[in-house]
Amino acid sequence: MTADEIREEIKLLFNPDPNLVGIVRRGLRQPRLTKKHRLDLSYLETFDWEGSSVHRHTRLQDSEEVDRLTRNSDMPDRLMYSALQLLAESIVTYADREKREGEIRYYPAIVLTFWSGFESFVRYASELLLVTVPSVSPPVRQYLREIEEVVDARGRIKTRTKYQSVLDRYSVFLASAYNLQTDRGNRFWQGLVNAKALRDSYTHIDVNLPRAITTGDVLAFMEQTLLGLIWPSSLLGRTIMLEQYFLYETLDGLRGLAKEYRERPFFLDWHLQEPSLFHCNFEGVDEDRFPSVRSDEYHKTLSQRARKANKRNDDSE
Repeated sequence: MTADEIREEIKLLFNPDPNLVGIVRRGLRQPRLTKKHRLDLSYLETFDWEGSSVHRHTRLQDSEEVDRLTRNSDMPDRLMYSALQLLAESIVTYADREKREGEIRYYPAIVLTFWSGFESFVRYASELLLVTVPSVSPPVRQYLREIEEVVDARGRIKTRTKYQSVLDRYSVFLASAYNLQTDRGNRFWQGLVNAKALRDSYTHIDVNLPRAITTGDVLAFMEQTLLGLIWPSSLLGRTIMLEQYFLYETLDGLRGLAKEYRERPFFLDWHLQEPSLFHCNFEGVDEDRFPSVRSDEYHKTLSQRARKANKRNDDSE
């Protein structure tokens, strides 16, 4: 397919037939979930679909807390859709390139944005749980909100932030909201762990370990993240995140249009065999090891290298 043909297919993915609503698009057109991943989605085989105004889990609210949450409730899937749009743009951009690699442009941003959608969902769903279920214990409430109460030397109770891993909070959320104990050895949970590791490699870059990232890496990362939502949904017979099947369907469509491409740091494959120039403007630099190009030591080094090169040429003749 040409870039223009791919662009038209992508338009249909993000702007499907408006008549295809509810049950028609909520997972039943995605055989990959049932055939490849062997997930039981039989709970979707009903016209009483979650998210409709008449579903048994649709509730009436007259609450300031829920109102605040509602006004921000689409941020998780909006962030994920933003990442999918960026993936679509990369597919079009790279479609006709003969050389199947280039500099970092799209892929790290896709990873960071998509995962931020997942993190936003965990935070939103946790807060909704705490607002609507009064029986959640105080320690669990503090854990999900990443706070803790401490007593100072004067006996005053204070609250401070206490960081908790998003996957740990997600596991506690599933247990508290649905009585679902997470099997951390399960392949879907391990997929989430792998997805987080890829995201962490860009939020906490190991500058001593340069790496490339491919189209396949991005597709696997996004699928692993969504399966982390769809897998417990299949166990519970309840949709954890209402947009998850729409997101998966769009991802699956993009997978069929994508060709493998590799993004990498510009200097990733450079293996320098001799000294080279680099920028370093610190105070106190070791001038013997790293002489400035304006220093006598630098020109002395150049002269020595030139003499050695001439000698090698003479010896070879």
